[in-house]
Amino acid sequence: MELINYLSILVRRKWVVILTMFFAVLVVAVGTLTTPTKYTASTTIRILTAKSGGADYIDYNIQYAERLAGTYVDIATSTPILEELGSYVSPLPKIDVQVIPNTELIGIFAESSDPALAQFAANKLSEILIVQSREIYGSDTKLYVIAPAVVPNKPSSPNPFLLIALSLAAGLLGGVGLAFLFEGLDTRLYTDWEVQSLTELPVIGDIPDDKRRRGEGLLVENQLQAEAFRRLRTNICSPEANREIKTILVTSPVRQDGRTTVTANLGVIMAQANRKVVIVDADLREPKLHEHFDLENESGLGDVLSGKVDLSAALQDTAYPRLNVLTSGPQPLNSELLDSPEMIGVLNDLAEKYDMVLLDSPSSVSVTDPAVLAPKVDAVMLVVRHGWVRREAMQYTMRNLRGVGAKFLGVITNRTELGTTSRLLRMQRQSTPSES
Repeated sequence: MELINYLSILVRRKWVVILTMFFAVLVVAVGTLTTPTKYTASTTIRILTAKSGGADYIDYNIQYAERLAGTYVDIATSTPILEELGSYVSPLPKIDVQVIPNTELIGIFAESSDPALAQFAANKLSEILIVQSREIYGSDTKLYVIAPAVVPNKPSSPNPFLLIALSLAAGLLGGVGLAFLFEGLDTRLYTDWEVQSLTELPVIGDIPDDKRRRGEGLLVENQLQAEAFRRLRTNICSPEANREIKTILVTSPVRQDGRTTVTANLGVIMAQANRKVVIVDADLREPKLHEHFDLENESGLGDVLSGKVDLSAALQDTAYPRLNVLTSGPQPLNSELLDSPEMIGVLNDLAEKYDMVLLDSPSSVSVTDPAVLAPKVDAVMLVVRHGWVRREAMQYTMRNLRGVGAKFLGVITNRTELGTTSRLLRMQRQSTPSES
């Protein structure tokens, strides 16, 4: 899986990431607003112990002072000392006493919502500790304040900027994780890479979804889709291996893949390349092809197969030169007619008369008609809509069609998102006349 695939997952699941970050920041913001503001005041004490000397000179034992520091920390946070401090301060602030690393210094920290109370508590605790040291160690140990506490003018907590930054980072990581989790649980196929990996077939066409398109009509009337269908036409007709292919079945795994639309537009774009083309509506259950060309469906394939109408009489002209349509005929029809010698005869007759015969077939998961028609044509093309078809439906389709010996030409991915914007911009630049 390439980096672009991972990035496409994040783009596709961007709202998961954005919403996760939003709620993470929201929770932290609410917590910050409801948390009381705290102020911290600190007093710094130094410890020195007498080692030797006289009245004019005293040598203090620094190493011994460092060992004593831990003892003083325990004394300062002991219950009797805190109870004595509580007799002077109410309510008792949060007290923290720490040894400053690699020094003979002790820091006394008092945290309270009242800055003055925090300052008084830190200084008062230092006084109590100094008195206690004299009672315990006498004059051998000297404990004195080198930096008394002052009234803090800035709150120590909460820090809204730090908390919001951390929440953004946590939300981003959580959102990315959720995006990939949802992607793993979602079996829909979103990229050409996924389609190719599952089907082991080449993607011969990529029909982009142009959300700026307005109005009705065939897609080839729009520049973006017309370019995509011309590229598809080239991929079908240019390779030497495809020169003998004249009858192509177009099907899809599930409904609403855009199969009929793709078939109709492909027929138009092929006819525009000076080929005689006929499109056959082989969907006898829900025919839609006649609606794309604004044709009547009073007689069609079903009537020809049942012997009610001659093939030449059932063929209809369209508004596009060299393009004819054989509609399905009125409903209800017996779809078993598709698996008859008459159907083979119709395909042979059309292959002799036209350069290309396109069959619009129902979705293969819904009915067995595609599996019935696949052995009777030269090639089969699958239409797969991005973000619509699930892995299970695709596997079922491939298993059924390969089981009847279908000869696949490739896959057409429909309504794709990747690259749509860049294509639009490129075509706009090409259509803009250059300045002289």
